[in-house]
Amino acid sequence: MSQKKSQSKPFKTRAIYGVIWIFAKLPLWLTKPFMSFMARLAMLFNSRSYYVSKVNIGICYPDRSQAWQKKLAKESLIHTFKIAPEIAKAWLRPCIEDWLDQVYGADKIKQDIANGQGILITGSHIGNWEVALFYLGKTFDFTCMYRKPRYQELDEIICKGRCKNTTAMVPGDSKGLREFLKVLKDCKVAALLSDQEPGGNTGVFVPFFGKKAKTMNLIQKVQKKANAKIYQIAAIQKPCGKYDIFLPVVDIDPELSEQEYSEKLNLELEKMIRDYPEQYQWSYKRFKTTEDGSKNPYSK
Repeated sequence: MSQKKSQSKPFKTRAIYGVIWIFAKLPLWLTKPFMSFMARLAMLFNSRSYYVSKVNIGICYPDRSQAWQKKLAKESLIHTFKIAPEIAKAWLRPCIEDWLDQVYGADKIKQDIANGQGILITGSHIGNWEVALFYLGKTFDFTCMYRKPRYQELDEIICKGRCKNTTAMVPGDSKGLREFLKVLKDCKVAALLSDQEPGGNTGVFVPFFGKKAKTMNLIQKVQKKANAKIYQIAAIQKPCGKYDIFLPVVDIDPELSEQEYSEKLNLELEKMIRDYPEQYQWSYKRFKTTEDGSKNPYSK
């Protein structure tokens, strides 16, 4: 995971923090309808996030009708907008434990840890990642690797918001990677999402929903070095508003080639996304870098 150099933007960061603070203070029954309205405005004006969502869904579900694709893009964007107030509360509220409902797979992880196994958790940007982080931090001795934000001052806000319970945050640089590996070798739990495009010359091109996408190979390298067991996590929102936590085992031989391993890992992520496509963040430019250097699909 490459790290872009952060900029110092204190005034802009204060404004962003002000919005986060307001969302954290206001009740969800008020902020969620407002964000749903904002999502519909974004669709009306064909915003970047809506446009990218439509392109991605068209690539990943080519056999579906345009009406179905448009409906999914709408549902996904509304979900993404509506969880923004929840993220604010997750960062600034002392506890969001009352948002959690059923948990599936945690007993296996606890057994693996008891047997002297480090646990590497991966996943995609589905459901609400902040709820998933909160659950991991309250349940395990937990470390998360992350990509530093664009603005330096936001880094402190994010880390302070996430570092509740046992959670520790490490950046995706060489120093952070050493800490990450040590955590796993000490038979603890560490997490790194793997559905984002790696920077620089890292990663391999393998299919994601049938189309080649630049995919990180860091998960395989970490698994081999730490002899860790891999699980996927997703915090999926139920109609009642609460979240179920899913922790399925990811059983992939780390001795496979980078291509084979990365392809199988993408397939594991796809399974969860296909089950809950309306809760996946389709607005990320997943296919931005092309293998042959040709024009990316988001260019108008």
